[in-house]
Amino acid sequence: MKNIRRLKQVCEYGWKDALVLSQEKGVKKGRMSIFIDIISCFLQYNVWSNQYKKEKLHLLSGEQKKQICLKYQESNTQRDRWVNCFFDNYKFAKKWGSLKYETSADLQKKRDQAYKKHFGFGDKCFVSYGVIINTHHYADSIIKAGDNLHIAEDCVIDYSGNIIIGNNVILSEGTKIITHNHTMDYLSRSDLSHGAIFTPLTIQDRASTGARVIIMPGVEVIGRGAMISAGAVVRKKVPPYAIVMGNPSRVVGFRYTPDQILELEEEEYPIEERLSEEVLNENYKKYYLDKLQEIKQFLG
Repeated sequence: MKNIRRLKQVCEYGWKDALVLSQEKGVKKGRMSIFIDIISCFLQYNVWSNQYKKEKLHLLSGEQKKQICLKYQESNTQRDRWVNCFFDNYKFAKKWGSLKYETSADLQKKRDQAYKKHFGFGDKCFVSYGVIINTHHYADSIIKAGDNLHIAEDCVIDYSGNIIIGNNVILSEGTKIITHNHTMDYLSRSDLSHGAIFTPLTIQDRASTGARVIIMPGVEVIGRGAMISAGAVVRKKVPPYAIVMGNPSRVVGFRYTPDQILELEEEEYPIEERLSEEVLNENYKKYYLDKLQEIKQFLG
């Protein structure tokens, strides 16, 4: 079934465009005939009135008209799908982001279940008030999350580039995640995405952010067990179990030693999913031991 809002728009503007087209020199079709054809092209191919007018479809043969309509069909359908998703997400946020759901455990549970159903989050998710989760620039995107996700108040999550969240992840109050950027000429771009550059982001198991953390476009991975301190601005990949702080953020240490991480991994994950000793030692040396040595040399 066609989008009712879009159908109303096509009827409103199509009737006006049909008058203009019927009055053009050499056009033998009447206003009603052209209007019916505009509606027919919309119902069959999802072609909008302004596109019908631009391509002068009323002057073309049936086969010529079909070829042009097929050119618009895919992009228009994608755009409509995004528009519906975009407004549905904001309506959802307006309803379920209310403070009234903070007043009792039953209401909070009701909100959590709504988020689980709407976004496909895993079991035992917790979402506080004022949270906004949406996709932008006609991106046909997804967000997925595992079990025990905790999203505190006033978090803003842009999943335009796609976001995959693991289990037991904590996003503290005011965390902002951005997964798209723009080309310098984006204001003059006429393509569907208007020059947007999308970055897929994976937040692995047991990662956590402090209050007011910003994860910038271009970050592809927040490693397993990583801890990002309050106010940090993350601009690049965060290694597993790292402690990150600052603007721009930097690794200042690790939550555990490589040996301790190996023990934890053995308890939590099957052998094929565990981080290797080689990778853990390499990260520990690169981000911690080498930096520690630089500081010692600097202090003399």
